[in-house]
Amino acid sequence: MAGGQTHFGHVDHSDDRNSINTGLCHIHLQTTGVRLFQAVRSFPTMLRLPPLLLIGLLLIPGLSWAKLDFQISGLNNTLAENVRQHLSRFESLPQGDAEDIEKAFHAAISKGLQPFGYYEPEIHLEWNKKVVKMAIDHGPPVLWDQVDIQVPLPEASLGAQTRKRIQHPPFVPGERMEHALYDNYKKELLLGLRQQGYLDAHWSKSQLLINVEQKRANVVLQLEPGQRYRIVDIQVTGSKLSDKTTLALVNTKKGEFYSTEKIGELYEDLLTTGYFSNAIVDVERTPPDQATLVIELEDQPKDQFTTGLGYGTDTGARGKVGWTRSQVNKRGDDIYSNVQISQIGEEVAFQYHIPWPHPLERYLSLDTGWKREETKDRESSVLTTGIALKRSQRKRWQYSVGVNLENERYRQGDNPTETITYFLPNYHYIERLVFGDKKNPDAVLKYWLDSSLGFNVLVAEDTLFLSTAIGASYIVDFTDKHGIATRFELGAIMTNDFYSVPLSKRFYTGGDQTVRGYRYNAISPEDAEGALTGGQFLNVFSLEYRYALSQEWKLAVFADTGRTFISSHEPFHSGAGFGLRWVLPIGTFSFDLAKPVTGEDKTSPRLHVYLGMLL
Repeated sequence: MAGGQTHFGHVDHSDDRNSINTGLCHIHLQTTGVRLFQAVRSFPTMLRLPPLLLIGLLLIPGLSWAKLDFQISGLNNTLAENVRQHLSRFESLPQGDAEDIEKAFHAAISKGLQPFGYYEPEIHLEWNKKVVKMAIDHGPPVLWDQVDIQVPLPEASLGAQTRKRIQHPPFVPGERMEHALYDNYKKELLLGLRQQGYLDAHWSKSQLLINVEQKRANVVLQLEPGQRYRIVDIQVTGSKLSDKTTLALVNTKKGEFYSTEKIGELYEDLLTTGYFSNAIVDVERTPPDQATLVIELEDQPKDQFTTGLGYGTDTGARGKVGWTRSQVNKRGDDIYSNVQISQIGEEVAFQYHIPWPHPLERYLSLDTGWKREETKDRESSVLTTGIALKRSQRKRWQYSVGVNLENERYRQGDNPTETITYFLPNYHYIERLVFGDKKNPDAVLKYWLDSSLGFNVLVAEDTLFLSTAIGASYIVDFTDKHGIATRFELGAIMTNDFYSVPLSKRFYTGGDQTVRGYRYNAISPEDAEGALTGGQFLNVFSLEYRYALSQEWKLAVFADTGRTFISSHEPFHSGAGFGLRWVLPIGTFSFDLAKPVTGEDKTSPRLHVYLGMLL
């Protein structure tokens, strides 16, 4: 294609100049890589020395390999560190007399201070062959003054972030000038425009005019945006999937403006489907305003197998074996199955997904599985088959509506084993709202609803039940260090005969993600023999304070309380403790030590380890 390819995020640095007005003349500075290139070129010459000679030179005592020791006073850490960077090229005193030495050091110090707006420092130097003492007063700063930014584009064609940058530039008159602020602003504004389709945008004029005498800095930026590019063609190669399925994944249509954000989402979607082991998304430009989207795909192997070992305090040690066939046919049907064994039970699951038509956003799921779970005083096994329509939108919300046929065999305490077969129409919804920056949000709210209507297919009388549970969690950071996390869940089962409700559909609580300090599902009403019966209603509340040690690690102090009950007189059970959070892109690993604090609960502290997923 004429015009070549566009590589996302590239910024043109042409005309990247600073102009310094000393009152008498203008000095234009342009940074190049010549010095670094010369240093790299000279390094191989040293390697050509005989090895024994190199070793001998390194071992000679007193040879001047050590650099000068610069002792800097009068500057804060940021300024001092930048000055040191400019002084680092001096391994020994500069050549010449005292005046030459002083000029060389003055020049390096000035270069280290100028990026922060200090152009008239007062410097006092003392030195010998090993130590250079520098007393530096950076002097009065240069301040921002006049700002002239010209972007000849209608506001409607600009994204919200770009409009904000143009309307509110960071060059506040009267504040100290910084070179980095100017350089970053230029790069971010130009990058933002290119991400919105102005692929040929460039600065026709970019100047930072500094008047040292008046201590003022003026900004002059004039943009040449060029034409906004549209997608005129979409080419997909390399996959055995049908064009209908692959094009359903492409979120950009012919005729739409080029958008880096949408192309990034497309790349993520392609890999998330599980169909492809690799995906390359390129844009070929045809100036002045046409772009072709070129997608190269590499299919996953026909069959994929996974194994895993893990541990959670709710389940104990567990092992898992999985099998996936990501492309059953050209339509994009896929099969997933796994077998999991843990200390509290076993599970076998088989899922068959049919795109309808989008494999991520809308599909049919045919599910069959068997699950057995055994705890202290109850055991249940459930055989399930069902169909559901599932929809989702990019880690924001998901819902499914379907119907299951389930056969459950269960035993509670010393009671005889019972078997029940029932239909279960069901609905599930979950949504995640992010406040602030998407990559580093200030707050995250997640809420969910689960509802199912069940009835015994063999016994019509008094077996109908409607189970509903709602919940929400909210995580907010007040500052970089301090934040809280809170959560609640409420549930109810409406039925004429609670004891006809299958054991697995009753409410239990306690464990890693409900009331910490208690065993998994250990909080429940009891029968006359002390066996847990499960509850008809559910209340769970949690509050947690978090202190950030770093971006990835946080300390936590928490308190949880909850109950399941048939009678409202059933007491709440509470636990409290502290823990550690490890924040990862896929979710948060939690390590908690908690103990019951309710007067009647005397159990010892329990360790809880679990992973909370994003959605």
